Amino acid sequence: MLTGNKPTILCVDDDSTNLKLMNEILKEEYTVYLAPSASRAIAFLRLGKLPNLILLDVEMPNMNGYEAIKAIKEVPEWKDIPILFLTGLEGRDKEQEAFALGAVDYILKPISAGIVKARVRLHTELETYRKHLESLVLLRTRQLNMTQDCILDMLANVTSYRDNETGVHIKCTTYYTELIADALVLRGEDDYKMTEEYADSVKKSAKLHDIGKVAVPDHILLKPGRLTDEEFDCIKMHTVYGARMLDNAMEDLGETSSFLEVAREIIIGHHEKWNGKGYPFGISEKEIPLSARVMAIVDVYDALISVRPYKTPFTHEDAVGVLKKDAGLHFDPYLIDFCGDLFEQFKIIGMKHLEEDLNNAPEKWR
Repeated sequence: MLTGNKPTILCVDDDSTNLKLMNEILKEEYTVYLAPSASRAIAFLRLGKLPNLILLDVEMPNMNGYEAIKAIKEVPEWKDIPILFLTGLEGRDKEQEAFALGAVDYILKPISAGIVKARVRLHTELETYRKHLESLVLLRTRQLNMTQDCILDMLANVTSYRDNETGVHIKCTTYYTELIADALVLRGEDDYKMTEEYADSVKKSAKLHDIGKVAVPDHILLKPGRLTDEEFDCIKMHTVYGARMLDNAMEDLGETSSFLEVAREIIIGHHEKWNGKGYPFGISEKEIPLSARVMAIVDVYDALISVRPYKTPFTHEDAVGVLKKDAGLHFDPYLIDFCGDLFEQFKIIGMKHLEEDLNNAPEKWR
């Protein structure tokens, strides 16, 4: 909106007498801008001079008021400006048409100074109140998002403190996931469609993929050597344990949450395999949610290049080679191909954090 102490009003009328009259009525309380036609009013708006309110005459040559309001409402930056019609036409059909097009009110001609002042004051105050509410909602939303992010980081840290893996794994897999999710949003293919909202949930959920490991007994989770078959079966349950935690959270909320649903997809599905030989359910191909198929790639890539007590880190090239070799077996072949150029960015992220991974790893791992 235009800056200044007074609210701003744009009056649009092809009758210069009416424009002068409106200016006289409103100029003490408002900054008034006058436009002798709808096209001049739209040109004014295109300059970025957005008023607090528009008074728009209905009967004008070339572009009438109904056509003008349609044009104004089609522009996102303009669509919320309150519009009051000025009209000499009476009747319910005209009134309904005005409101259907987005007008908030209308004033009948001949113009009454008292009615104009009262209607304009009412709607400028309502607009100020609406803007105030919007700012409060935005502030509250930012605060809630910050709180959610802090809680997610805290939960992710709980996982890293209990596991042999360092917190770097959670950090890196989150970065890799963000790269793939953002690229999928831009690609927009039907079979791999990822909306911005879904992508945002995937990116936030990535750090929770191993949260279920907090329920795995220490003697198995922290075992420095290779696991027995029985111990590995217990480790596999971390996907189910994590999903149960999310189920309990959603039950406590008493409603569905798109974010928690996506988090659950990732937690329970990131060890499923394209060929159906993964766990916990052995589902295959596109039965596996897209979010979990993305997570499977980044989880394995980072595990391969990271320091672990049972192996030395793979080079980036060797790790990508493993992913490509297992395309169509472990991983979604389309996603592996899709990640071709992104893998170079994986390398940059991985190299950046490898030193931190080495520094944080126990001495006996190095």
